[in-house]
Amino acid sequence: MAASARLAAALLLAVASALATLFAVHLFHPSASIVEPDGRRRLTEAASPHPPQDIEHVLSLATRPPEDAFTEDDAPFRVLFIVTTLAEYDKGMRGTKNGADRLKDHVLPLLVDGISSMVQRGWSVDVYLICGFESLADSRKQMIQNALPPGVGLEVWTDAIPFYYAKKWNGDLKKPDQSIELASHGLARQHRFVVRDKLLLYDFFAAFEDDMRIMADHVVNFLEMSAEIERVRRMAEQSPDGKVLVEKAAKDKRTSRGKSMDKASVGNDVVQDPMTAEEVGRLWPAFVRTEVLDNRGGEIHQLLGGDKPLDNYSWKDHVPASMEYEAMEGTIDPNVCCDVPPRRARTPPNPQKDDLLLWETDISAMGVRHYPGGIGWAAALTVEDRADVGSYWSGEGHNFGDPNMKRPRRIDSLLAQQAGWMATRSQILYFHEHACPGGFLPPFDGKDWVNDSLQTRNGAVEFWSGGYQLFGKCRYNRILSLNPRRFSRQLIYHASNNKQKTKAKDKFKRFSQFLGQLYTVKERALRSLEG
Repeated sequence: MAASARLAAALLLAVASALATLFAVHLFHPSASIVEPDGRRRLTEAASPHPPQDIEHVLSLATRPPEDAFTEDDAPFRVLFIVTTLAEYDKGMRGTKNGADRLKDHVLPLLVDGISSMVQRGWSVDVYLICGFESLADSRKQMIQNALPPGVGLEVWTDAIPFYYAKKWNGDLKKPDQSIELASHGLARQHRFVVRDKLLLYDFFAAFEDDMRIMADHVVNFLEMSAEIERVRRMAEQSPDGKVLVEKAAKDKRTSRGKSMDKASVGNDVVQDPMTAEEVGRLWPAFVRTEVLDNRGGEIHQLLGGDKPLDNYSWKDHVPASMEYEAMEGTIDPNVCCDVPPRRARTPPNPQKDDLLLWETDISAMGVRHYPGGIGWAAALTVEDRADVGSYWSGEGHNFGDPNMKRPRRIDSLLAQQAGWMATRSQILYFHEHACPGGFLPPFDGKDWVNDSLQTRNGAVEFWSGGYQLFGKCRYNRILSLNPRRFSRQLIYHASNNKQKTKAKDKFKRFSQFLGQLYTVKERALRSLEG
């Protein structure tokens, strides 16, 4: 299609889409367009100020035996799995081979892995594929449908990259005759329109980039952790002083406490402090991307040769790994995320626990805390200072040898983007109506979006698809369980497996060592209570 013709068609589609959205806002729910005094739109008649209440029910649907899925009074667990893919064929960038069939040989096998694991549990799953390329041949769509398990629905949205006017930081056009152009970063936003359109049809939504391997175990673990968080939140809400305590907490003999060094309301020495319902409600089960060490090429891998960077991991001298946890608590299970079938080009089979690689954060950005109830000991990933509910920072007491070092907050290399998100319907409603300024679902307008959500100042790809909106504007605190079983189910496979060959080698460390470092910080946190 000629560029001018495509632009004209896109403008017509934009007008049609705007009209459809206008009608959809009114038809979606009788009160869908109600605007609160603070400018927030809500989708339900009674917008509860409390976090979601359906977690236990959804968890029960997800965990009941497969043979009961269609025999009980309740409908099966309904899941919509959304995948966003930019290219049908690889373009030779980021370690890929130009012209390789990305959709058939990479995206589809990962999708089948995940969906099959869900269907085997008796879940009712549909797939929604959002494509950045202009069209998908009927034969290619049929190829996808044939590969998916029977009964799995498939919808495809092609040519999904939106158009926009690039603007300056102050909202003015970059030049007087600024022309409309493709907002390639905006492709990552489009799944939100799908979620809004389908919100009442499913119990659970997962939206991820196309090279992430998301399995049923990830979903169940997420729901289990969400349920624990909700139980603890209710305990705090129902307690006389509005707080919940850690049971059998160690005696705290400290006579003084640390002060915040930024805009956080707490210091960096929080180990087992009581929590309010509001603080507990801001906890969120995290995911972190991993790759599997691939040494199949015959050449010496950059992470294994020379100075052996994996043996000299980040901050080893300041926070050595306490590997005793493996004998006491168990080891990381690499099969949850990464046990792919053999003979796949990018993903080596039979991964071992020490093959799982981390590159998107390090121990300097982490804290640990003993949370109340069934949450237990968990690591806290980096979060904006004003949103921090508190943890014991890994640099507390020594600052990694630099007295001027402050706790990392918004440092891109330490944020640990997770390439997607998952949530129940009621969790999404809570995001949209309460937690997230400007809302989580469209329309994205008003002052919180500077009247144009496609401007990169509102967020690039990772803001939309990497979950950064939740962990930034929405002020959620991501946690990673220190229980190796749960920890294993919070690692998701970046199955392109190319970062280990394209990123600087000093960024990488083994997840087993990283968890060992977290156990070292836990030990230091407990010792700090001795005063």
